[in-house]
Amino acid sequence: MKRVFYSSGSIRTGDRTAQVVLDYASALAQRETSDAIEIPILTESGALGTARLLLGPASQIMSVTEDVRVDEVDDDEVLDLLARRIDGLLRPKGRPVDEADLNRSSGATDALGPVQG
Repeated sequence: MKRVFYSSGSIRTGDRTAQVVLDYASALAQRETSDAIEIPILTESGALGTARLLLGPASQIMSVTEDVRVDEVDDDEVLDLLARRIDGLLRPKGRPVDEADLNRSSGATDALGPVQG
């Protein structure tokens, strides 16, 4: 279990969730963008709950190990969604390809011969 410190408060969540939140915040900062996410938490009373976080370039987040003897509250669906968002942010972006580039590189021809770009 991890305690995630965020803004002026903190929440308790699963180890994997805490790591993905930090990874996602870092990826968002690299792209200078933000996103609001919901993650599973363990409330102060010990019940399962949900926290909504706004992550962005200015987010200052820290997680520390919490000595709590309960099952982890990680949610595989949430973790998969955040992993896909991180991948989308960090995947290299290609430049748009225009039709003339495609025709030149493929040696395309039409009924009148090679396509001129």
